[in-house]
Amino acid sequence: MDNAVSQIIAGRKTFFIFPDLSLFPENFCEEYFVEGYECYFIDYSKRLSLEDQIEAIVRVFSDVIIFFNVDSMVSGMNWPQFIRYIHEKYGGKVLVGALFCKKSSEEEKKNIEKMYLFDIGIPCGAIQLSYQKRNNFEIIAKTLYANQAMGRRKNVRAVCIDNTCTFSFAQSNGYCSGVVHDISTSHFSCTLQKGQIHVKLYEKVEGVQMNIKGTHFRTNAVLYIERELSDGEMLYVFMFVCADGRNGLDYSSKQIIVPRIYNMMYTNCMALVSSKIKDMRDGKEEPLPIL
Repeated sequence: MDNAVSQIIAGRKTFFIFPDLSLFPENFCEEYFVEGYECYFIDYSKRLSLEDQIEAIVRVFSDVIIFFNVDSMVSGMNWPQFIRYIHEKYGGKVLVGALFCKKSSEEEKKNIEKMYLFDIGIPCGAIQLSYQKRNNFEIIAKTLYANQAMGRRKNVRAVCIDNTCTFSFAQSNGYCSGVVHDISTSHFSCTLQKGQIHVKLYEKVEGVQMNIKGTHFRTNAVLYIERELSDGEMLYVFMFVCADGRNGLDYSSKQIIVPRIYNMMYTNCMALVSSKIKDMRDGKEEPLPIL
């Protein structure tokens, strides 16, 4: 399997099915990404059945949490019946939860919780949202934490699958520049021929110019890892540092780059899902595409 694809599918993914954007806007997912959670929305589609979309997600990604918005009005959809089907079909391969808007009575809320938690037995909770979306950010954040949605990775990163992500900085013998392999809010990595970088391990590099798909920012970084690969190539990992010495990007750079990184992650994941759906419809199971 291509290395880029294997990195994209790694880690725990959380999908929210048909969320109510008035209560749970998509920019929440960008903020959860900063906290180490990889979350995506699946919107309603007349062209694709929800069952096919979930099947493709499960075939592509091995560690999945799915939350269904059970207040979503979909023609012909019986949410309890469908969620029971998904829960029983995939068993432990998919962890299932439900989201619903605040109900008018405590009894109605308890009936919904009983149906999903006890009658169906979904493991990730039946979560009541607030009418105020500002409250829902924390409600969902606590839900992600309780369900260990971060998985084993502390920093979620986006894989750069073309040459539109680059870096450059001044060094003792001139300029060093290259293509970024992956990037997060804490680091970026690249591969270069041995001898192209004249920076010592743990040495700080000031004024690194980053261009991430047309989004530019300037930062400092420390060479954190160097590893020899093959054919004279070296893997280099640089950790971002703020001007005051703290690890990570400064506030202004983070504000600029987080939406871009999240969009790259979303695009990469959905491309794999769409490709898998096409293979399923064509009756073939080809290897995942090289992006």
